This record gives sequence, structure tokens and C-alpha cells, in this order.
Amino acid sequence: MIRFVKFLPTLSLLGILLNCSPEGPALVPINLDHALHLTDSMEVNGEMLKWIAIYADAPSYDPVPAGGEGITCVDDVGRFLEVLEYEINQHQRQDLIPVAEGMVKYLLYLSRDDGLWYNFIHADGSINKDYKTSIASFEWWAVRGLRGLGAGYRIFSKDWAYTSLTQKIETRFSASQPHLDSLFLTYSEMITSEDGFQRPAWNLSGAPDQSSELLIALAGVHGLGVFNYEKEIKYLAEALMGWQYDGEDPDYSGMYYCWQSTWHGWGSNQPLALLQAYLILDEEQYLNSVKLWADHFVSTLIAKRFPAEVTLDSSSVWQIRDYSQIAYDINSTYRGVNLLAAITGSPEYAAKAEQVFAWFTGHNVAKVQMYDPASGRCFDGINSAESVNQNSGAESTIECLLAIQARGGWSMEALKP
Repeated sequence: MIRFVKFLPTLSLLGILLNCSPEGPALVPINLDHALHLTDSMEVNGEMLKWIAIYADAPSYDPVPAGGEGITCVDDVGRFLEVLEYEINQHQRQDLIPVAEGMVKYLLYLSRDDGLWYNFIHADGSINKDYKTSIASFEWWAVRGLRGLGAGYRIFSKDWAYTSLTQKIETRFSASQPHLDSLFLTYSEMITSEDGFQRPAWNLSGAPDQSSELLIALAGVHGLGVFNYEKEIKYLAEALMGWQYDGEDPDYSGMYYCWQSTWHGWGSNQPLALLQAYLILDEEQYLNSVKLWADHFVSTLIAKRFPAEVTLDSSSVWQIRDYSQIAYDINSTYRGVNLLAAITGSPEYAAKAEQVFAWFTGHNVAKVQMYDPASGRCFDGINSAESVNQNSGAESTIECLLAIQARGGWSMEALKP
């Protein structure tokens, strides 16, 4: 088992740990062609902003408008910056520096001095302040924005030429502190969940999945420069563990609730977040919590062919929704198991991680390879065993690319079903 010390620059280390290549055929890096095809730029207030378009429909795969929302969003730009970070820092892709810089500026433009964030911009560069998922707030898009700014910090803080940019990133993280302090005013308080258990009351927006994104954002900069989030990481890790199913059904043992009594695949990053907390704080209980999840619930997901959602209803009966299955689901599970395998050195967890990743290669209910290494596109999802959504928007592309980076590359000789 690998041991680490506090204040380790966690995400820099994760770039090495997550590149835990399986044995077998040679691996090739990600193809960024489609993702870069979706990027665009605009000068706003004297700054050149860059972004990635939300939707791209088959067969042309050109960007298409997002009705009522805008041309791009913090949700996608923030995550794409993590893709760029890996390519720049691990593969020395200096040609991507201008793209990353413009995307950091986009995130700075969508964030406010009071720590709140908007999400979308219109085609004229104005901020969409009215759409329900773009109202200034500190929730999903804010924490994904912080994840992106953290990636930007890990790219640019090593170069004095970008001192002004990194100082702006530090300022945005500092602006979030009052919201963190307000969140943790309820630390140690418990609420009764829908399954009748007493559970932590200090999750962001009452949602453990949002807390997992926040933990990932803070862990990504903890120990770098001015950042010290040891207390916040501890509190968030405790909140995530407190919303883990610990009932009598072994098939669902270790499942992390995302909202109330429901787990859904998208955004279920609690295992990855807890392992990052483990790497920083060396708390064995975090590791054991993720092991429980991998030993039981991940096995159930594999056996049931990756259902999209699981709910424990008021009659204590499990309700399963199979579709739609999307890359965001699979990557959330994959990166948790993959990092667990890297930390423990367990061949069993490594094999289980490969079973999850195989969804992308065609070992799924539709028997369709979801990622095309020639174009860099990932299909938007599986609607049924007979129907695949062959569009390829930003989220599906980004989440698939993050999974391939975590794996260390794509197997060109991947087995077909």
C-alpha cells in the first residue's frame, strides 16, 4: 500500500497515480481533435475568453445552440481544463497553453467577487443571469468552476509570467471561504434521512454529490501556494462517509447516496473525493469506506450492466432506472476504482476498474464502442440496448477523455463484445 504525507500537492501526484496503465496492448494518448473542434473564443472587456461548446449533434458534429442556456457553460469549461492540465503537465503540450489561459479567463469572468458564480454566456458574450442553472450561486457550477481554476493554478503557478493570472485564481478561491464557513456552521449536526438514519447536515445544498465535487476542488490546490484546506477536507470527507448506505442488503453495501435516498451515476464522485482526502489526511477510515463501496456496490453495478440510478423507496424496496447511461456515470465510477487500485496495489481492484472502463470499448448493453480514437468523439449515451445517442457534446467527450487519461491511454486493440 502507498503512503503519503500531509500537504502533498495531491492532484500533481494523482497525475502519476491515475496513470495506472493495465497490462496488455500498447496504450495511445487521447485524441483532442473533436474537443478542440468544439472550442471557440471571443474578446470580452479586453480579455480573450475561450470555451468549449455544450452540444454537438451527429452527423456533422458541429456545435449547436443550447436553447435558453447559452453557447457554453462553467460546468464544461471547468472540467475541460483538467483534461488540458494533464496534457500540458504530463505530455508537455505547450500548444494547449493559450487554450487553457483563455478558459481560465472565462471562469474568472463568470465568477464574482462575493464568491458566487454564473454558468452560461450568450452568443454576444453577455452573461446569462436568469436561467435556472445560471443564477449567481455557490453550488454545482461554482464548485466545477473552482475545479477548473485549480487546474489552471497547477498549470500556470510554475511560470512567473502568469503571476497576475494565478493571483486572480487565489482571489477567487479566497472569495469562496465565507461560503465554506457558512456551510460548516452545521458541522456535527445530524438530520434524519429518508431511510431513517441520522446523517450529516453539512453537505453543499444538502447534496453529497455536490460536496464530493467541492472536496475535489479543494484537494486539488491544498498544499500549493497559499492554500490550506485541511479542516474543510476533513469536514467534507466526514459528510460523504455519513451518507453511505450501511443497511442489510449486501448488493448495495457501500453505495453513496447522491441526494436523499438516491444514487445516480453522474457526478457520483464520492469515492474519488474520499481517496483524495485519504492521500492528504492519511485517515484509514476514508480508504476503508471506499473499499466497502468497491467490494459490494461496484460489483452490483457491473453485474447489472451499469444502471443510471438506484433509489431506496419508502417501502425499503430498491427501484432501478437503467437509462440513460452516459460517460459521466462511468467515469465517476471508473476513476474511483482506478485510484483505489493504484493506492492499494490490488490486482482485484485493477481488474474491476478495467471492467468498468470496458463500457467505453463496447462491453455495454448496446454492444457499441462509445469512444472513437480516430476522431476523439464519445457518444452522448445509451438510451436502451437497441438505441445509442450518437451525438457528442462537451460533457460526454470530456468525461471520456478524463477516464482515458486516468487509465494511461486507450487500447487500440481493445476487445470487442
